[in-house]
Amino acid sequence: MMIKVKILNLKNFLKAVNQCSGRVLVLSPDGTKTDINGRFTAQCRLRDQYEENRKCLPLTLDFDRTEDYLRIVSYYAGDC
Repeated sequence: MMIKVKILNLKNFLKAVNQCSGRVLVLSPDGTKTDINGRFTAQCRLRDQYEENRKCLPLTLDFDRTEDYLRIVSYYAGDC
């Protein structure tokens, strides 16, 4: 399952991601996929991009598990 989101609160987004039980993949424009669930280095890169984009981070996410997809959708709906 895929979703496109615009993250405005990275700290809480990463908190929700780290509660997921499966992989949470960020799809890059070049087609590469990076798991960000519990991955400190990948999350640091997202923080850098977030700051460069003036605290706004558009992402395309893919999930292995339906419950993780629903967790992020619920977070996103409540955060906006």
